[in-house]
Amino acid sequence: MTTDDSTPADEPDDATPADEAAEEAANEAASRKQALARTIWTEVDRVLSGVNADPEPGLLDLIVRIPREELPRGLRALRDDEALSFDYLRCLTAVDNNERGIDVVYHLYSVEHGHNLTVKTTLPNDDLTVDTATTVWKAANWLERETAEMFGVRFNGHPDPRTLLMPEDMTDSFPLRKNHPLAEIEVLQGEGIGHPGDQGP
Repeated sequence: MTTDDSTPADEPDDATPADEAAEEAANEAASRKQALARTIWTEVDRVLSGVNADPEPGLLDLIVRIPREELPRGLRALRDDEALSFDYLRCLTAVDNNERGIDVVYHLYSVEHGHNLTVKTTLPNDDLTVDTATTVWKAANWLERETAEMFGVRFNGHPDPRTLLMPEDMTDSFPLRKNHPLAEIEVLQGEGIGHPGDQGP
C-alpha cells in the first residue's frame, strides 16, 4: 500500500522574475490607490482638470507634482476652488536632489476647511527658474526671496527680489545647496546630535 504525501507546496514554482515583478508592481499600485483614497486627491484631481498632476500619498499631507509650466494655473485653481480653498501658503522652500535637479515645495493650508496639501515642481539644474507665486499668495514674497538666496532658484516676475539674509554681492554661493563648500562640514557637525535615548551604551 502506498500513500501520496505530496502537497501543493511541493509543486514546482513556475513563476518567472517577470511575473514576480508584475505582481509586485500590481500590489504597489493597489496600495497606492488605497492610500490616495484616504486623502483629498479626488477633489484635487477635479480642480486640476487639464493640469498634469501626479499624486503620491505623503506621511502627513497629500503630495502633488505639477510641471513648472503649469504651476501658476494649478496653484491659482487650488486657491480659488470653494471646496478646497487653499487660501494660506504655510511655507515655500526647496530640496536639492543633486543631479535630478531642485524641487520647489509649496505647503498649502485651507483655513476654512482645515486640510493640507503639498505641491512640488522640479527644476533642472541648468534652468533653475519658475514663475513667482506672489500673484496667488502675497505671503510668497519673503519665502521666495529666502529660497532664491539659499538655493539659487530664480522666481520670474517677483516684485522685490532683494536678498534677506545674504550679502547682496554674494550671487555664486547658495548655503542650502549640497555642493556648497561648507555642506560636508555641516553634516559632520550634526552627526552627533540626537536624543539621549538614541545613543548607544
